[in-house]
Amino acid sequence: MDELTRGDSIVGSREQKKAKERIKEAALELFYYQGFHSTTVRQIARRADVNPAMISYYFKGKKGLLEQLMVQFYEGYFNVIEQHQAGDTGEKSSLVQLSAYQRLITTLTASFDYLFEHYHMTRFIYRELTIDSTLIREIMTVYLSREKYYYMTLLEELKEAGDLRSGDIEMMTLQLLNTLYMPFLQPQVIREVYYIEPHSHEFKQRYLEQLNFSVENRCR
Repeated sequence: MDELTRGDSIVGSREQKKAKERIKEAALELFYYQGFHSTTVRQIARRADVNPAMISYYFKGKKGLLEQLMVQFYEGYFNVIEQHQAGDTGEKSSLVQLSAYQRLITTLTASFDYLFEHYHMTRFIYRELTIDSTLIREIMTVYLSREKYYYMTLLEELKEAGDLRSGDIEMMTLQLLNTLYMPFLQPQVIREVYYIEPHSHEFKQRYLEQLNFSVENRCR
């Protein structure tokens, strides 16, 4: 391949990558405000300024685009969870061993940070989880079951060490994760009833403090 052809290939690859990103950003915005079923491929293409055929070519249609958005979201989410569950403090000079309690708190905090950082995607996914479909069942089987496993593992470790008051690990995991999800499921309640902006830094800090406090009260 000569230099000119190679250069054209690189530019073409960059343009394709930019187009794919525009499509994903446009789709997320429309899915968030209109819902998945009310959004058409043509609307996504118009918002992304691409030919509708590109969506079929890159993503195999609207459902494939949704799947890729969800996989990208959850793979990033579990990368964060795995780092903190393993007690990866980022310290290079020495290995800092965190207790199970510390790992639970840092995992919860990092999880909430990630969900908050990807607010629109988080809101959209949790709304979709209330609708029964083949895709949502797959998401529950592959990703939500994995999330449950990670948190139950940490709580089991606390229980075995005698540092957990509750004996029902499964129900505690359910309550913990529901508390983690709540701000993304009911932002209108937070805004209209409590007069707090649910996507504000102030709310995030206050909510995290209380979440950590509730976990601390369940531990010895």
